[in-house]
Amino acid sequence: MGPTQETCSELLGPLRALLGLKQVAMQRGHFTTEQVPYAAAGLLTELVYRGECRASDLAQHRIVDASVVSRQVGQLEQAGLISRRHDPADKRVVLLRATAEGERAVAALERKKAEWIGEALADWDDAKVRDLARLLGEAMADIRRYTIGDAVCATDSATKEGTR
Repeated sequence: MGPTQETCSELLGPLRALLGLKQVAMQRGHFTTEQVPYAAAGLLTELVYRGECRASDLAQHRIVDASVVSRQVGQLEQAGLISRRHDPADKRVVLLRATAEGERAVAALERKKAEWIGEALADWDDAKVRDLARLLGEAMADIRRYTIGDAVCATDSATKEGTR
């Protein structure tokens, strides 16, 4: 049957607050480093975790216009954080991949974010944080599937090797 509209409305408040806090944290530098351009940090993180893929797949997965991805790809490539190569299966297609430097930059960002969250949730225990992570992960997977389907970066295991 699913949740009632009233219950879902209750969820919207905390979700709005979470998105607002993310913006504040980004503006205050909690989610950025000097090495990674502010606007492109999410795209680089996506490439590290999803593995090599097309710019169009990234745009679809991140639910942004291709021009946004193109601009961010240019910034990241200029900074040496990503590289491009032609898809061996279709030479017309360019695949994007995080470089080793890009992977290190994302690892530093993730540590910084985890420290920030850890300080903010200092009164929580690990079990409670794990429960929240599990529930949010399940909710986001279902909402994404409902909203945009199963759009992911299509890669094979050989392509993904070395991207993490």
